[in-house]
Amino acid sequence: METPTLANPETVHQDSVALYSKGGRTFSLLFTRWMDTNGWSHPTMVRLARAALGDIGWLHSSQISGLRHNGLESPGPRTFIAIAQLNAYIHRYATTKRLIPGTESSKDYHVAYAITENDQPPAAGWWFEVFCGLRIPQDIDLREAFFSDAQATTISTNWGALIRKLLRDQDLDLITDLDRILRDSYPAKDFDRLARLRQVIQNQYTWTPDELSLELPALTAFTSELGGPVHESELLALLQS
Repeated sequence: METPTLANPETVHQDSVALYSKGGRTFSLLFTRWMDTNGWSHPTMVRLARAALGDIGWLHSSQISGLRHNGLESPGPRTFIAIAQLNAYIHRYATTKRLIPGTESSKDYHVAYAITENDQPPAAGWWFEVFCGLRIPQDIDLREAFFSDAQATTISTNWGALIRKLLRDQDLDLITDLDRILRDSYPAKDFDRLARLRQVIQNQYTWTPDELSLELPALTAFTSELGGPVHESELLALLQS
């Protein structure tokens, strides 16, 4: 019988650390794009996840923030169970129109989409593997180099100009009306993201490629609320022209 080749523990350690680091970033992109495209605030997602688990609170706002910003180094298994369960119920509603148990209407998820793999909602283990860098999602585009530095700068500048134009077209004031509009129409409520958003609108900041990749679903939703392009591809085409 052939003697099995033993793995070099130093190589295994280096590979594992690199994969884990990359997995956290991949999960951040996946989780943020899912949440923002569905227009969920932190409280909305917490509430829906709690309903999906039969009124059990296994997903909290602090965990959501950590996952979005790739700042949660070791989430527990219950976190992945909560995410997988909510995602499965979103998929069930999208395909059968059956409400999430414990919700009286589909107000918070009637246009939501589910993360799928081979057109099916994956189990908790799949989400764990993505987080650990052991799996790359196949049904959603999470290209590592989504934008170049130059593209991110151009898109940031053009998006700020577009928002200022849309505000003027509706006789809205950049100073007196902006906070209310952001509160009513921008899906993400993170303080730092809102601060950068205001700076972009005022032509004082440009997003990095990574920041823009995370922001794009929320930017699309916000821009469409003001009368701009409805679809992400249309918005990008306009901003890059």
